[in-house]
Amino acid sequence: MGKRIVAGLVVVVAAVSGCGGAAGTTASPSAAGSSSAGPPPVSPVADCVLSITPWLETYLDGGTDLGDYQEMGLSSAQGGALRELQRQAAALRAQGPLPSGWVTTEVKRACVSIVEARATMTVKPTGWP
Repeated sequence: MGKRIVAGLVVVVAAVSGCGGAAGTTASPSAAGSSSAGPPPVSPVADCVLSITPWLETYLDGGTDLGDYQEMGLSSAQGGALRELQRQAAALRAQGPLPSGWVTTEVKRACVSIVEARATMTVKPTGWP
């Protein structure tokens, strides 16, 4: 009896995950002859902007403790950029409202710097010398 239950679960999991026979299998666009290839990939800069902007906007809308950058799903560089942008925004707000488009412009500028720095980094070998 126990083996039948396990075998049944394997079939269900295979069907749900798209493995196995014709039922539950979906053809890829290239296999079906379709020329549509899903959404285009997001550039590293755009991905960075999409990661930082909501957190900066939350801060600007009155959020104070946003937590650790890792809890926000940010890299160390993105977290540092967010903190710097928060500092800059606070300084600008002390003088008046933020200029129109400031968030978009400054987040993109920070993300371009992050991506360029990442591209020029040399990878150190890991492990014992």
